Amino acid sequence: MSLAGGVSEPFSSIPAEQREALAKRLRTYVEAYRDRKWGKLYDLISDTGKGGADRKTFAAAMTAEHGKNFAQMPDLLEFKPDRTEKSDEGFDIYGCGKAQREGMTFNGIVVMHAVRERDDWSFTGWTFTEFPNEPCKALADPRWQPGNRMKWNRPMEEVANFKSQGVPFHVDSPH
Repeated sequence: MSLAGGVSEPFSSIPAEQREALAKRLRTYVEAYRDRKWGKLYDLISDTGKGGADRKTFAAAMTAEHGKNFAQMPDLLEFKPDRTEKSDEGFDIYGCGKAQREGMTFNGIVVMHAVRERDDWSFTGWTFTEFPNEPCKALADPRWQPGNRMKWNRPMEEVANFKSQGVPFHVDSPH
């Protein structure tokens, strides 16, 4: 169920007792991304998002895809949640995001995917909803809906790209 834009509780579709934990983990996720703390980010990524990568491989994949002078992927700098929708795989969180790639800044509507794993919140990834980026002011319309819904049943793009380059891939042992 989609929430009206401007609602003071962007996580109202999340059980009340889990909202504060989600908000805290989301802030930590954005900070780790912004600060390129890939080891810390690893701890916040869902099993699906990791795609079997261990911490070292994940950090190498993120470093390879998020270079300062040449980057395949943008770095998430800021995210302000606006509304949350339940999806088959978890929850899609929509909000206003800011990212940077090779010194260029991008703003627009971002979607993040959150799931419950091992009694905590984890994230499968994030992306802008449209290209070119959809302006954040569109979220003010309570009828706003994403043009297309993301499927979150595969590893993060950075991990998938790294695997496809034939780099030796270390896999965590089963839990």
